[in-house]
Amino acid sequence: MTEEANLETTDTVKTHINHLLSELESSETQITPTVRAVYEGGFESQFADCLTERIGSLDKDIEIMCSYHYQGFIDCVNELLKVQSMVKGLQSDICNVDTMLCSNSAELIDSHESLISQRLELKNMASTIQAIKLCIPVLEMYQKLKEEMHNKNYYSAIKILGHLEHTYLPPISSYSFASIMAQQIPKTRQTIKEISRCDLKDFLKTIREKSHEIGLNAMWQSHQTMNTDIPIDHILGRRPKSIEDGPLDFLNFAPIYRCLHIYSIIGEKEDFAKEYHADRKKQADLTFKFVPKLGDSPQEADSYNTEYFCKVVGFFVIENTLLHTTQGLVTHTSIDELWNLFLSCLGNLDQLLLNKDDQPQQLLDLKLLLVLFCQTLGGYELNVTKLYKLLINLYQKYCDSLQTLWKSKFKDVFSKDNYSPLSVDSDVQLQQLMGCAYHVLDKTDAKFPLHLPFSKLVPEIFTLMEEYIEASLQFATHLDLSQTEVDDLVRKSTNELLTKTLNDCLIDLIKEKNLVLSQIVQVSINTSFLQRYSHCMETFVSSKTGCTVSSTQAKDLYGLKMFDNVKEEAKRQIHVKLTEKIDEFFELSRYNWTTNEVREYPSDYMTDMLNYLNNKFKTFTQLEQSVACGACEEAGKHIANKLLEIFLDPSVTQMTRVALDILDQDVIAYEGFALDEPVKGVKNINLLIPIQTLRNVINMIKQSDYDKYIAEFNPSSRSSQNIAPDVLARVLERFLDKENKKFSFKSFSMNKNEKEMNQLLETVIKKLRTLNTAGSGSSTPTMIARKLSRSNLNF
Repeated sequence: MTEEANLETTDTVKTHINHLLSELESSETQITPTVRAVYEGGFESQFADCLTERIGSLDKDIEIMCSYHYQGFIDCVNELLKVQSMVKGLQSDICNVDTMLCSNSAELIDSHESLISQRLELKNMASTIQAIKLCIPVLEMYQKLKEEMHNKNYYSAIKILGHLEHTYLPPISSYSFASIMAQQIPKTRQTIKEISRCDLKDFLKTIREKSHEIGLNAMWQSHQTMNTDIPIDHILGRRPKSIEDGPLDFLNFAPIYRCLHIYSIIGEKEDFAKEYHADRKKQADLTFKFVPKLGDSPQEADSYNTEYFCKVVGFFVIENTLLHTTQGLVTHTSIDELWNLFLSCLGNLDQLLLNKDDQPQQLLDLKLLLVLFCQTLGGYELNVTKLYKLLINLYQKYCDSLQTLWKSKFKDVFSKDNYSPLSVDSDVQLQQLMGCAYHVLDKTDAKFPLHLPFSKLVPEIFTLMEEYIEASLQFATHLDLSQTEVDDLVRKSTNELLTKTLNDCLIDLIKEKNLVLSQIVQVSINTSFLQRYSHCMETFVSSKTGCTVSSTQAKDLYGLKMFDNVKEEAKRQIHVKLTEKIDEFFELSRYNWTTNEVREYPSDYMTDMLNYLNNKFKTFTQLEQSVACGACEEAGKHIANKLLEIFLDPSVTQMTRVALDILDQDVIAYEGFALDEPVKGVKNINLLIPIQTLRNVINMIKQSDYDKYIAEFNPSSRSSQNIAPDVLARVLERFLDKENKKFSFKSFSMNKNEKEMNQLLETVIKKLRTLNTAGSGSSTPTMIARKLSRSNLNF
């Protein structure tokens, strides 16, 4: 039975080896799995013998195959040698044929080139003859034109010009002399027309000189007729001697009437009208083009603006006069075209304001001039709607200029403010000081002298806001707007002043590095009261525009919401200043981690810091509770974080229980500070939670309560609930004597001997290292301090 079993085993092994060899022959991937199967099976020698046998078998198959195909290979080589000799003969034949073709075609190529040259000469001769045939009549006509001009036969000359321009010159326009003739035709035609338009030229020159005087008189007439309250004496300058005089009293229209009569007789009235319109359009281009002189003083610029608009008014007054005193020379359509040309030349009012330092008063004077300009030309049936729209655009630039001016005023107020609570001696003084905000003050049981929580910055800001609204409203009147639209404009500009100018100024003020904490606190208080009394601005705007806030058309001053941004920035800066001051105190901390000198009171720097914070928090009484509490809690978090960073300082390699007890005294001092409610309304728990991490670590070390931590450690939640084991291990290593591995509890009585305590500590450290391996790795002390300062760790 044993022999049969051995035979079966041998057959099985051979079968398996044959299967593995088949896999090696057929597989194109790695042979690692096959080799592993051989060594795992323990039949390396049998596999090697079978592999040798298989290789020999395959070698014999290869030899048989090569012997079988050898004769075919010899036959192929012989055939290739025969083809080689035939290829050399074919190559020689091709070279001979190529040489014969080249020699036979040379003569044909020379004949072909000669034929091309002769045909080109023939074509050039035909083109020259055709060009001469076209040019001779043109030259003859041009000679005839010169004769007619010399004989003053202008009618015939005009006809010849027409033939030349439309019939004879276009076919030969490519020649340079034809281009010269074409350029001379407009000049010749213009010369003929100018002979009969001499009087017209003088008239056009006269009306250009008189346009300013006519326009000035028309604007004074419009102002007197409409009886508006626009102050124009300082804008228009001198008053005309007789306002009642009309355009016919300033200008003699006889030359234009005579020219129109002559052209009507010869049947060219429409041409004359077109020429007149062309000339007037040229004059319009010069008149409407506004070219202020750079470097002029504001007075010179205002004088130039007045002269410009008076000329434009005079231009259209003359056109309107010709519209009503002639037939067909001037039409409503032509006037509208000139008016549109003026609007396109004017574009927008930015080109009137090349000086970037325009003051609000200059813009206001320009607005008054434009309003009078619109009223005057509106009386001559011109559509001035677009100009009023441009005035609204100018209003925006006016507001921008005002905001620039008010920005400097705001900064001046900030620089002069003492950032101290305000005190007033009487109700009259309070009313004068607060302006529109006086009625919203809580004056219940007010006794004078009255101490207000905000500084003088608050009433001065309200005064500046009132002045800005009045200045803004001063421009918004007389713009052909409804009461609601005027209210919208004023509110929009006020919103921009709040959101852009005042907001930026307050933010810049808060961010000033030389501003101390008490000043930032006062700025925050001021901002709160500005926001509290801000609705009086709504009432003030409504009282000026006559559009109540409750009206469905009136828009709120949404810009008042910007005070929230300012308060938030002030809150952030308060946090920054507090943390900077806390950092200064911590720079004075000097912990001796190897001391054995017992101390039962907190460090001097901790005492001074907590006293400083208590004194500062007493000044937070007028701050919003959320801001004061937030600052207090932020300070508590920062103190806890700094203490934890000091405790986890990687440079500390050894620590005594006495040094730990000194740090514990500082923690106890902070906890007492937190329990005393340094800021009214702050929750003690919010101040104690940040320090709880350090408190738990100190208690665990002092009580040697490590088993609970090890038993409850959870690697998956370590980042938010448990201290990292490697951190705790590094802290515990500080209490080991580096030389003799003794636990340095020399100043305390022990329940266990030093050897047992040392062994216990080493065992705990090893377990902590093992727990750390199961976690996500070690962290830097700074990262750990940041993580632990954000959570309350329970062991």
